Amino acid sequence: MEINLNINAILLAGDRRASIQVRDDNKAFLLLNGVPLFIHVLHALKHAKYIKNIFIVGPSDRTKTALQEHRDLLVGEGEIHVVEQHENMIENFKAGYVRSLGLSDDISFWDLKGTNYEQVPVFVVPCDIPLLISNEVDEFIVRSNLHEYDYSIGITSEKVLSHYHPTHEKRGIQMIYFHVQEDLLRHNNLHIAKPLTFAHLDYIEKMYEWRYQTRIANIIRMFFSLLFSGWRLLKALRIFILMQLSLHYDRHGHPKLSDRIRSLVRFNRLAEGIGNALGARVQIVYTHFGGAALDVDNAKDLSSIEACYSEWMEHQNELTNN
Repeated sequence: MEINLNINAILLAGDRRASIQVRDDNKAFLLLNGVPLFIHVLHALKHAKYIKNIFIVGPSDRTKTALQEHRDLLVGEGEIHVVEQHENMIENFKAGYVRSLGLSDDISFWDLKGTNYEQVPVFVVPCDIPLLISNEVDEFIVRSNLHEYDYSIGITSEKVLSHYHPTHEKRGIQMIYFHVQEDLLRHNNLHIAKPLTFAHLDYIEKMYEWRYQTRIANIIRMFFSLLFSGWRLLKALRIFILMQLSLHYDRHGHPKLSDRIRSLVRFNRLAEGIGNALGARVQIVYTHFGGAALDVDNAKDLSSIEACYSEWMEHQNELTNN
């Protein structure tokens, strides 16, 4: 498949509605080895083969200051643009997407519906995955079918991420996984989207706000949102219930029952369910490095990344060479 070598990227670094602060600060500006987290992500994007220009959406003054302070880490082709943040993640994304098309800030995202811009994809990544490397970005883009799908979502297998789990000898990060018949999966924070084709773009904001599915209130919100969103989402609701049950029994010491339930959820049905919820053609794409999945959701995970940073980056570079 021919790859579009000029795909632009949006780096989301906002700190308003539904964002999670860590150590009482915007995660984008937390320091890891003396460098803000978003600069680590930006460094990977700048060295990725298939990324052209990058649009950072966040508090603009603070972002520009950090870019100036760490400009030596950001050499390479492609331009970096700063877009002032809005009130929530979806509004930030829409503003970044309009700018990524080369349009001015006063153009409304929805005014572009039905135009040629509908088929223009953009790469999207959050600010809090400092272990991301350029090879994982390129791998995700190469494996994404931009011709047949509107939305590609990156995932990583538990088999890959087990390298980063804690052991008796070292710290680590233990993920919560989606349970499907073929594998245990973790969303790895990488996206490619043609957002103007989505029928239900607002639903991504809901999923983002309720993304911590071990919290019972968020599980209930997601359940009723799917239940009352129309008959087309009934398949998504069934998949959601089965995955939650499998996760519940796995976390409470019943692995055989968990496996029996997840055998009812096939990998391709997961993409279909998400597609029904969003009103888009969805593809789920594996990557095998692991760094993109290791996001900083809390101070404990950041401490683990700080302690293991050199070893984990070395491991990913070894995967690149294999």
